[in-house]
Amino acid sequence: MSRRLGCIICFCLCSTLLAQEALERRRQSLDIILKDFPSSTPVLPGGRVSAFERTWEDWVKRTGELPPDFDSMPSIPELPDPLVIREKGRQIPITNPEQWKRQRQWIRSQYEHWVFGKMPPAPQNLRAVVTETTRQGAVTVRKVRLEFGPDHRATLRLELVIPDGKGPFPVFLTNHPWPKMPWISTAVRRGYIACSYVAQNPKYGNGDDSDAYIDIYPDYDFSCLARWAWAGMRAVDYLYTLPEVDKTKIGMTGHSQQGKQALLAAAFDERIAAVVTSSGNTGENNPWRYTTDMFANESIELLTGAKPHWFHPRLRFFAGREDKLPVDQNMLMALVAPRGLMLYAGYNESAANVLGFEQAYRSVQRVYRFLGKEQNVWLHLRPGEHETFAGDIEPIVDFFDAVFGRHPFPKVETWVHGYTFDDWRRISGEKIDVKGYRRQQVGDFLLGGKAIASPAAWERTKPDIRKRISWALGEEPPAFPVPPIPKILGARGLGGRHWLAPLFNRPTGGDAQLPPRRKMEMGHMGVSVLPFGDDLKGDLFYPLGADGKPKPGKWPVVVWLHPYTYQLGWAGHQFGARWYGVITDYHDFDALAEKGFAVFVFDQIGFGTRLQDGRYFYDRYPHWSRMGKMLADTRAAINALAALEEVDASQIYLLGYALGGKLGLLTAAFDERVAGVASVCGFDPLRLDIADKGTEGIAHYSHLHGLIPRLGFFVGQEARVPFDYDEVVSLIAPRPLLLVAPTLDRYARIADVRRELEGPKKVYGLLGGEDRLEVETPVDFNRFPPSLQKKVFDWLAQAARR
Repeated sequence: MSRRLGCIICFCLCSTLLAQEALERRRQSLDIILKDFPSSTPVLPGGRVSAFERTWEDWVKRTGELPPDFDSMPSIPELPDPLVIREKGRQIPITNPEQWKRQRQWIRSQYEHWVFGKMPPAPQNLRAVVTETTRQGAVTVRKVRLEFGPDHRATLRLELVIPDGKGPFPVFLTNHPWPKMPWISTAVRRGYIACSYVAQNPKYGNGDDSDAYIDIYPDYDFSCLARWAWAGMRAVDYLYTLPEVDKTKIGMTGHSQQGKQALLAAAFDERIAAVVTSSGNTGENNPWRYTTDMFANESIELLTGAKPHWFHPRLRFFAGREDKLPVDQNMLMALVAPRGLMLYAGYNESAANVLGFEQAYRSVQRVYRFLGKEQNVWLHLRPGEHETFAGDIEPIVDFFDAVFGRHPFPKVETWVHGYTFDDWRRISGEKIDVKGYRRQQVGDFLLGGKAIASPAAWERTKPDIRKRISWALGEEPPAFPVPPIPKILGARGLGGRHWLAPLFNRPTGGDAQLPPRRKMEMGHMGVSVLPFGDDLKGDLFYPLGADGKPKPGKWPVVVWLHPYTYQLGWAGHQFGARWYGVITDYHDFDALAEKGFAVFVFDQIGFGTRLQDGRYFYDRYPHWSRMGKMLADTRAAINALAALEEVDASQIYLLGYALGGKLGLLTAAFDERVAGVASVCGFDPLRLDIADKGTEGIAHYSHLHGLIPRLGFFVGQEARVPFDYDEVVSLIAPRPLLLVAPTLDRYARIADVRRELEGPKKVYGLLGGEDRLEVETPVDFNRFPPSLQKKVFDWLAQAARR
């Protein structure tokens, strides 16, 4: 055998082995999804479900399709940059129109493959049949049936409302049914032709003409939302034939699920001159990367389970692996550029995420700037929930008027979260010489010049660690110590709750003033308001006895520290989001009350009722940090709880998920009154979280969420970070601590977590508490599902009995 032939054989064998390994990884990925995610259960279909779309599991069984080999795909933790071409491991900046044209084609192909399915080409045989024309006041109403496709079997009903006067007129295009959802009235009053098309949720009573496209175009796998969007493009085909239409001024919009399809239609059809995306949230304004469980909004897992027909089934493969998606919603928005685009939503909607909206806007804004049309992209975040009213429609028409040159309305840019690291640097004027901080390896804190071998040596080390953490958290301004109240039962004059409480379906007044349905859910607990800290208020859910009265004796307390629930605060994720928007149930608190615990909850700065309080935090406190404020508020909550005669001050526990998990660890590290901590997805190896790990790294704290800005100077120099979570956890020893670190958590690599926990285990052993540090590493993503909740609740009950 020649040497060359041997090399060829060896190469072929290696390639075969690698292919087999990749195939096995793909099968394992599918097994995890089938095992750990709830089965897809379509609810409120909103469109016909084809044979392969009935459930996601049906599609998998029918096609035999496997997830991609995620190990071979790059992890992109931040939003993928529309102005960067990723090619064979290289990142090529886009600098000219030809490159952008290529990028647009690539983005579309990726969306058709992974998210929406392949659409048919535009039909070339469109014909229109006017079925009815009537006069209603000063307008003409024309009903039309479009016929197209193979043997003209595809149809689409349109209804046009044409104002009197001399045309041509701009167009307000939507698939909202009229007159059941009278969005078009405002547009007609302002001189627009309104055109609505019947490709929509059949719950509105008009049916869905696009359902038939499933059978008419069997070679195309376009999903329900894609069919609606494709139908909208056929409406544009017809509008282009009308002399009364100004073809350069076709504006499209839709609300909620209609907003999702409106963005897709405008992204794929350049004849649509402007689009307003209204409260479509996930799959529209909110990028997939900011829909993981810790944000408690519409996640990939949730939408592809409850609405498996909306998107292509392949999208579900990326649940928990959102960083592996080659594209994201900011790139779909970028396809609209340089035409008009307004991101429009209520920032307190239960399915919203103001952080995601703003990150998407910043990204797509760069594309508009590149194309010289930055004035054509707006960000309009309104207060309130999901519903819209007359005053909410006017800004949509304002935007169309401005972009179409009909009226010079000023550009709207509404920031709610509003943070950037560069802004903080400008405001604070801080400069840090990173080279002045020594490089440290994991576990170096245990050396201290020589190995720490005694509890006394450890006690001498702790102040230095706390000092370094405090430096990173910033300089806390002095506060006036507010005396806590001595009791809560029967107390009066405690004041009401925040005005947003009813919006979030929370308790609204003094003791136990809940909506009737909520009272029924609270079988084992009552609720009362508890003031604390800097004029803050939280809710104390307390256990009831069999007689329905407050349980006698002193209660142990669990302080629930919420994750990144910007829109609803503590009410947005009570230990795990439920199916399709049911994310404010109280039964989780009730499960703890049944075990004898009181549960205290409050919103952190920049979340829920305090969402807008975070907007100008660094203008007011440029040298402090949001995480430092959260720590101060949590300690103030502990002060208030410890002072209550109904509470066992020696049994105050912290339970947190994601953001709350990190905050719980930091609080316990500084406050010895904390009896124990359960931290889910909160342990974060900072010094090991370097760029090639494919995680958000310390930029998560400094650049994205604005929690600890000073860490931003250490991006790329992670070994010089002044503190790490192995030190934080060690400060908690020997108190009971449960750390939950899922093996597939894309925010923290499990190998790094295990490596960094070696030091804390030594400290716990040194202090005689080996059995008090428990680490759970479930084979799962960054989630807090019901099965895990039960384990954590049981752990808390066991810790309280010690």
